[in-house]
Amino acid sequence: MQPIKDPDKVARMFSQGQTSLIDTSTGYKYTMVAFCPQDGSPASVAQTEKTSDGLSRVVFRCPRCSAMFEAGPEDIHIR
Repeated sequence: MQPIKDPDKVARMFSQGQTSLIDTSTGYKYTMVAFCPQDGSPASVAQTEKTSDGLSRVVFRCPRCSAMFEAGPEDIHIR
């Protein structure tokens, strides 16, 4: 599956303190992905920080250039 923008699912992940979300009707597991600012490659979650309200920070690592970068909810896609 290609990464898509879905602000509602991303918001749910942040509020639940999770980097993935399971669709109960299909069983599909959605995961966070962000595009590397250096080379545009889709990157997976490498680190998170949580508060009592959910996720406060998500850091991604690019598989191509190994760069670590933070992305906010507005820059996060799901796949």
